[in-house]
Amino acid sequence: MDAVRKCSALRMTAQRPDPEPETCETIAEEAVTVSLAEAGSFILLATPSDVEALAVGFAYSEGLLTRREDIAELRAERTGPWTRRVALKLSCPGGDVEARNLIVTSSCGMCGKHIEAGLAGPPLGRSLHATQEQLVSLAAGLRDRQTLFSRTGGAHAAAIFDGQANVLSFAEDLGRHNALDKAVGKLVLEGREPRGHGVLLSGRVSYEMATKAARAGLEIVAAVSAPSALAVETCEARNVTLCCFVRDDRITVFAHPERIAGASCGKA
Repeated sequence: MDAVRKCSALRMTAQRPDPEPETCETIAEEAVTVSLAEAGSFILLATPSDVEALAVGFAYSEGLLTRREDIAELRAERTGPWTRRVALKLSCPGGDVEARNLIVTSSCGMCGKHIEAGLAGPPLGRSLHATQEQLVSLAAGLRDRQTLFSRTGGAHAAAIFDGQANVLSFAEDLGRHNALDKAVGKLVLEGREPRGHGVLLSGRVSYEMATKAARAGLEIVAAVSAPSALAVETCEARNVTLCCFVRDDRITVFAHPERIAGASCGKA
């Protein structure tokens, strides 16, 4: 499996202080160059699985494509022991994206951008609704899907779901932003529209995650962890419902509770 590498390690415990050699599975990290003639080259430090979906989801979140038919060419190749290249050519590039030629680390999702751009985007529609029970159930089932996390302990996950709480697309990566791009890219490659659906995230929701979700048209962002203050403000501005701490039997709704059954009646 390209996403996992075996490494030699030494285990020490309080009960057995003498080092014991063992082989551990670690999550792979490689430099994936997404070559976009329309917007330059982007080096994404990512887990090297589903790299085609990663490139497509990244381009989608940049506003360069809106559907599968926009892709004229998609080709992935290994270029070195720790490097890959995905060539993506679009038949009719859209959006207004400046060439940035950046290295985008596994912890960065907004390199080369200005915060105001995410806050000023158009607000989303309101076609998706969910219940507290549906979101909690989705969160409970997320861990079962996280096979890469189970093996390595080092992966984030993103699951896109519909109005019946069916998971339509799922992806894992060591980077939260990459996992979301992969999940979006998988849907686009299948000829399905991310817009109007929701996404469940395994980690915290920061500004750049909220912005990516809004640009993909995801109306509900749910996460098992916390949001940042700027993520809340972004979701408020873009008409995205933000639910965090989704676990056990509770959720905390930070923005636009009207999409969650019974939540809006408690808003001050």
